[in-house]
Amino acid sequence: MTEVDIKLPRKNFDVIINESFSDGITGIFGPSGSGKTSLLHSISGLATPESGRITIGGRVVFDAQKKINIPVNKRNIGYVFQEGRLFPHMTVEKNLLYGLKKTAHKKVSFKEVVELLNLGHLLKSKPAQISGGERQRTALGRSLLSSPDILLLDEPFSAVDMSLRNQILPFIIKIQQKVQVPILVVSHDLPDILKLTSTLFVIKGGACLGHGEYYDLLKVKGISDIFGAGTIVNSIDMTVLNTNPQSGLTMLGWRGHKESEVLISCEKSKSNYKEGQKIKIFINADDIALSTEKSNTISIQNQVYGTISEIISKGATLLCIIDAGFKLVVEITAESQRRMGIYKGSTIWCLFKSVAIDVAG
Repeated sequence: MTEVDIKLPRKNFDVIINESFSDGITGIFGPSGSGKTSLLHSISGLATPESGRITIGGRVVFDAQKKINIPVNKRNIGYVFQEGRLFPHMTVEKNLLYGLKKTAHKKVSFKEVVELLNLGHLLKSKPAQISGGERQRTALGRSLLSSPDILLLDEPFSAVDMSLRNQILPFIIKIQQKVQVPILVVSHDLPDILKLTSTLFVIKGGACLGHGEYYDLLKVKGISDIFGAGTIVNSIDMTVLNTNPQSGLTMLGWRGHKESEVLISCEKSKSNYKEGQKIKIFINADDIALSTEKSNTISIQNQVYGTISEIISKGATLLCIIDAGFKLVVEITAESQRRMGIYKGSTIWCLFKSVAIDVAG
């Protein structure tokens, strides 16, 4: 648990935060200049609040009243900047070893980091010889080897293109699953955050507008406006039930719910997934169709049964939040709602193609 109760004066506004961040991954989201980086700087020690207190895992790293201000290099924090900030004259191996902390309480070994982040073939290369995504993975590895109590990622995707982003995202998920270190991720790109976590901290003008589950924050008008008009991404944790290498299809399930079984189709389905493996899948809200009945006369195999728990107006469209054992947001028109006669509490089938699903990993 990381607890932040601070006031940090800035030129245009004061950053005033009084929040607790639980273990796991939390996305720090808000418009540019809203105070996201100032929050990370305060936690890391790169900025000194005017007043307040910060604790990480029960350890006080800042207390203005008691005049406690632990230096940056002694806070035991891993900080990854958007450009990586690797040493250009060092190889990937030496950059990683630079972060290696000699302690009896190592969270992860050098070998584990190299395997976890798939860096083995890059160890003798220098930063200028590798891609942006590979540099970010190296920066992540260097931070992990310092055995941090918390990992802070400041816009880790902004310096790389979409294909490289998709390479980095699964590695961040693997880090949290393997090392179990709390991670705060700053980004102004909502789909990127949602591919990592549904737990969001929304900030604007230095103040917290909301902190909680994405699906709950959608209901809050001031916050939903900040989310903007872009595509909404569903992020769902599922378990591999079985794979079929011949067809390239993988069957997923959610906590044993028969009605929630989902088929995915992608290259990795042919060989990489194993029964019982936990994976995260993503599907856009506008890639899902709704039906009042299950259909056996169409080619779409994924037909998930659920109940509409909320209907939220979003400009010209509506967002239906479906409880299918997991939360699922579906975007429809008001005309479709009227024609189908569906409302809050209606039971519904959610239909989506296997190829419409993206996978982390």
